[in-house]
This record gives sequence, C-alpha cells and structure tokens, in this order.
Amino acid sequence: MKTLLKVLTLVCMLLLPLVGWGATPADDENGYIQVDWYPLLTDSVGWNITSGGLAIGFVDALGSQAPQVAMGRSIELSWINVIGAKYNNGKGQRLTMGLGIDWKNYKLGSGNAFLRNEDGVISVGDFPAGASKCASRIKVFSLGVPVIFRQRIARKTDLFLGEVTNFNLHASMHTTYRVGDEKVDLKSNNIHQSPVTVDFITGVLYKKVGAYLRYSPFRVIKDGYGPNFSTLAVGLVLGL
Repeated sequence: MKTLLKVLTLVCMLLLPLVGWGATPADDENGYIQVDWYPLLTDSVGWNITSGGLAIGFVDALGSQAPQVAMGRSIELSWINVIGAKYNNGKGQRLTMGLGIDWKNYKLGSGNAFLRNEDGVISVGDFPAGASKCASRIKVFSLGVPVIFRQRIARKTDLFLGEVTNFNLHASMHTTYRVGDEKVDLKSNNIHQSPVTVDFITGVLYKKVGAYLRYSPFRVIKDGYGPNFSTLAVGLVLGL
C-alpha cells in the first residue's frame, strides 16, 4: 500500500501543472487536440488526452493449484488510465490507450497460510495448531498499458472490451499469527512474481459509472516458485 501511495503522489504532482490546460471552441475549429483531464467530462470528437478508469473490485484465484482466497476480503484498486489518448469517432465508438496502475491483495481464508522456504519457493499450508489472529496475503503492484474499445449500445450506455498489459514491478508475501503470547511475522518482498502478464477486461458503463470483469489466464508467481493460479476480478469503475 505504501508503494501505491507513493506512485499516486508522484502522478498527481506531475498532473497538477497541467490542470489549467483546457479545450476551447476555437481549438476545435483549428483542429487542435482536445483535452479532457477530468474523468467525468464529456469527450470531444477526435483525439483527446484523457485520464480515468478509477476501479475497485474483489479478487479471486483460479486454477487447480489455486489457494482458497477470501474473495470478499481480497481487493483490487486500479487507475486504468492515469494518462492516455482517446479517439472518439463521433458515432458512438471510442478507442483508448494509455498508462495505468493496479494493486491486488490476495487474502487467504479457511485457515490457510502462504509460506516461503529457504529456496524462495512459496507454498500454501496450515497455521500451527492453536494459532490465533491468523492472517496471510500476497500483494502485487503493476504498471499497466491498457487498450480499450467502447461501443455505445443504448442511450448513455456503453459496452467496453480490451486488454491490459501488466508490468508487475513489486510483489510481497506477509503471514502473521500468534501462538500463545508469541507473535510470528513472516515477510518476503521477493516472491518471484511473473514479470509481465495480460488481463482481459470487459464491462458496461452507464454515463460514466459501470461494472467490470477482469480476467488474466497468466500465473501470478513464476513456474517453480509457487502454486499455479491466475486471477479473476469483478468490481465498479468510474470515468473510463
């Protein structure tokens, strides 16, 4: 979470000098690029510089070796387009490309724990007998390159479909529990996450608020370093 907050602070600092740059009717007449910094503003016909796609969702793990993730407590926070270019053809179709960020938190349930051996291999096991205050999770932070197509299907309603190429810059494991008065705290910032993965995303927008489904068939942890599981996320998105 600290890494995510640092990135968001840096992005905001970079965008602040540009807040005053806006489009005018004269810009449109002269064929200038239209600027749409605020996610809820109506986009213009032609090319736009845009920012949007704030999303929050629930994450699940899929696959034969997938750990039992507590989906109701496993969260995805995403800013799909921190900055991007959007083309509106004026006929209800839009294509957006850009740069975004994503943070996923996989929390285990049912008494299971992520464990890491001396060779750096992640496994899923049980907490010791009598353990209390048990918690175990894996977090992954990514920079994403989204390419998303939107199609107007009804008044103020759009269907969107696309993909996000993720560069998974950081991942960590954290398992904690108590046995009697002793607190056990297991951490690792080197879990050998897959460096590049691809998510497929789809959903529906009404005005600028919608629901999305995001699926990645790629494994979260490299082969040989942990259980083979992929990701499914569902949630709400604003201003895509």
